[in-house]
Order: sequence, then C-alpha cells, then structure tokens
Amino acid sequence: MVSVSEMKNCIGSDADLLIALRDRTELHDVIPMVLDVLERDPLASAGSFRGDLLRALIGLPAEVWHRDPASFQRYKSAVRAGAVARLSLPRAERMAFWTNEES
Repeated sequence: MVSVSEMKNCIGSDADLLIALRDRTELHDVIPMVLDVLERDPLASAGSFRGDLLRALIGLPAEVWHRDPASFQRYKSAVRAGAVARLSLPRAERMAFWTNEES
C-alpha cells in the first residue's frame, strides 16, 4: 500500500489527481487531495474541461462515500459550491459540465 506522503509525492498536478480518480487508485488518499483543490476552486480543471475534477468525484460509486463520512460531508459542500459557481458561467460552458465526457 502506498503511504499518504508517497501518494502526495506521486501527484504532481491536478491532472494526476484526475487520472487517479478515473483509475480509482488509492481513493482514500486521493479524495482528500481533490477536495482540497475543490475547496479553493469548485470548478478547478485538470485539463479536460472546467469542473472535470468535480465531475469525476460525482462519478464515484456511493460505497466510496459510505466508507468515508468526513469526506462525504466535504464532497457535498463541493457539489453545492460547484453548482453555485456554474450559475455564473455562460450557458454553453455551464452545460459542458454535464455533456463533456469525464473519462
């Protein structure tokens, strides 16, 4: 098993976080790092589209959140903040959050 410090050393960018989410690699370590990013910017982009990190979190299975109630509370806050942030975007960009492929 990879330690948290080793995982942080492996993650060099938001794009690395997105890859780890998509691959479901060490989620117990990756999710808190993603939530840290989303708490600073709910629509942070890892290079695919605006909000791709949040979309990747939304795509995780429910059992991930059942195992980590503290992260689930942070996740719910990130989803709300992302929804509010998307309201200020132009319609096309707002809709891209749901229409772009996140995988």
